[in-house]
Amino acid sequence: MKKTVVLYNPYAVFYTMPLALIAIGSYLDTDKYKIEIIDARIEKNPLEKIKQALSNNGICFATTVLTGAPIKDAQKISQEVKKMFPQIPVVWGGWHPSLFPEQTLKEPSIDVVVKGQGEIIFKELLERFETNTSLDGLQGISYKNKENQVVTNPERTMVDINDFPAFNYDLIDVPAYMKLSGRKQLDYISSQGCRFRCSFCADPFMYKRGWYGFSAERMGDEIEALWKKYKFEHVHFQDETFFTNSKRVKAIAEEFIKRKLPISWFGTMRADQGVRLDEEVWEICKKSGLEKVMIGMEAGSQEMLDYIQKDIKLHHIYDSAAKCIKYDIGINFSIIIGFPDESEQSVNATLAMVKELRKMSSKFNMGIFYYKPYPGNKIADELTTKGFKFATTLEEWSDFDYVSTKKSDWLSETQIKEIENFKFYQQLAFNRREIPVLKNIAKWRIEKKMYAFPIERKLKEWLMPTPRMA
Repeated sequence: MKKTVVLYNPYAVFYTMPLALIAIGSYLDTDKYKIEIIDARIEKNPLEKIKQALSNNGICFATTVLTGAPIKDAQKISQEVKKMFPQIPVVWGGWHPSLFPEQTLKEPSIDVVVKGQGEIIFKELLERFETNTSLDGLQGISYKNKENQVVTNPERTMVDINDFPAFNYDLIDVPAYMKLSGRKQLDYISSQGCRFRCSFCADPFMYKRGWYGFSAERMGDEIEALWKKYKFEHVHFQDETFFTNSKRVKAIAEEFIKRKLPISWFGTMRADQGVRLDEEVWEICKKSGLEKVMIGMEAGSQEMLDYIQKDIKLHHIYDSAAKCIKYDIGINFSIIIGFPDESEQSVNATLAMVKELRKMSSKFNMGIFYYKPYPGNKIADELTTKGFKFATTLEEWSDFDYVSTKKSDWLSETQIKEIENFKFYQQLAFNRREIPVLKNIAKWRIEKKMYAFPIERKLKEWLMPTPRMA
């Protein structure tokens, strides 16, 4: 009789498909295991479904966890699972436990943490569970031994993801996620890792600056087969840096064209990658359906770009924006304000650049966030030496919010108030669907920095409150 493995995705407000769990489940032998992916964003009563699944020869409950609000749900569900099935191991993986394995294992209900790239590790872990073998020496995990002591095994080297099987999307209800996202969209990850060294990001710590990408032919085969099955209209590539290898990007676009796939697609791009992309590649990408890219602009002053080791120049951002305008491609820009000791001039320069980019195209959108220290990078290490205190428990980390406007350690309340007004009015001023008179008022406000009596903002926020994203 097959052993049942439950892979759980905690409740969160974002709607992307649980690709990490699909990757884990796809690597397992379905002749040996019954794999149940249970997602709190989809299920009305996920705990009841977990109970039913684990009652059917359950061998393991595992969950992937991001820092922030998902921790609360993952912790609550893990505690309930351990009460109902004390003999079944509870395993956590994903970004948060990979960065904080010892803190995570302080939670009594958690038995094992899988760190980093988890496909091979989790398969071997299940084999140990089946044979009731010691976890000693299993690379890539931290765990509690029989004396309830935390043991950290050696790390596991990242492997080429081309060695992994295709994602088995039959493990999830694909139409349910399409409904959740509001469009017939397929989420897909074509590469893993990041070669860059941004000093505010945990990627270099997690992946040791390694990067592997699926071959173009493999992607063509997989996406064509998935399209025939699900008839999606759009592919959202969830890669850290999709445009890392321009030859690969060109080959992928050519595969889409050759197969006559009637889709649009989205990918992540660094500004310097956009500059280095040949005109021929831009043209082929557009022809293949490239609809929008995401560019991590981060800052609008060269001083801050150098400080965070972004390794780009301001003109790279403008030049990539111009290329996107030329080929009628949208951009979602990501901006971070309030780095440690960032000057008021630097903040103002970033806001001014946001305004200029917004004027360039109505297809440009700006996500403006406040810097929040997060371990696993150079800036966090420097802050620690200066006495900055990070959270030390799951409960504290569960309140971590990447986009909170309530507090910034390096911005005054006056600055935050002005930035929040700017964020609202720049969105209003350049929204193609907005009422013209409101757009004109908004443009006047941001040009003059006249944010007194923000009636429009109060009314809109009352009617359409912004959800918490963490």
